[in-house]
Amino acid sequence: MFSACKKEGTQPDHINKTRLADITSDNTTITLWSDGGAIQTGYNKLYVSLKNSQGNDIKDATVTYTPMMDMISMKHSSPAEQPVYNSELQLYEGAVVFTMPTSEMGAWQLDVAVNSTTVSFPLTISAAPQNQLATFVGTDENKYVLALVPPLTWQVGLNDLDILINRQTSMTAFPADDGFTIEFTPEMPSMGHGSPNNVHPVSTGSGHYKGKVNYTMTGDWRLHFKLKKNDVVIAEDAYVDILF
Repeated sequence: MFSACKKEGTQPDHINKTRLADITSDNTTITLWSDGGAIQTGYNKLYVSLKNSQGNDIKDATVTYTPMMDMISMKHSSPAEQPVYNSELQLYEGAVVFTMPTSEMGAWQLDVAVNSTTVSFPLTISAAPQNQLATFVGTDENKYVLALVPPLTWQVGLNDLDILINRQTSMTAFPADDGFTIEFTPEMPSMGHGSPNNVHPVSTGSGHYKGKVNYTMTGDWRLHFKLKKNDVVIAEDAYVDILF
């Protein structure tokens, strides 16, 4: 038994998140939040707040995300980072990699499980203006999703670079994969040049690989990733696009 209503608004100024929807179930109000703006294909931070029937925050629940795309003839999920409580934000903080936009072919929902209760939030996912993820079948015949974790801003010069890699093992399972050695090359296609002093991403755990990318000017950039496991090339050129 649950009731739902969509609301637009923001948390207090020091939180600075956008409320997407509320669902009340089993005397718990579950509110879904984003960083603002449209939710797009690629990596998206999503947040949940929980209040009991007295309006008090619930800070010790177990919360999980399961994104689901219903394509009528089939359903599939996508990579997700499960929420943990962020005491500074006063929100459960997680992330979802949406691998395709909402269209006539299919619709997304985010199933949020709170302890033993699961509720579903319908979501509209728009296509990102640049390609923020690469999906591919490796030479090992496994399916992978590589997603750029966007920073707050890009700048000319050296930037932190963070990518997330997940391996698809079923239509609903996308475990993080820490087993890659990565080489990468930035390219500016419109100008026909790259950049020096980049640092190849290395595994930091939970599927994340972090390095440095050097942008010598603003404009369109393409980041080419060569992925290896045990010195065997799994993907020769998985790439994402940047424009700033």
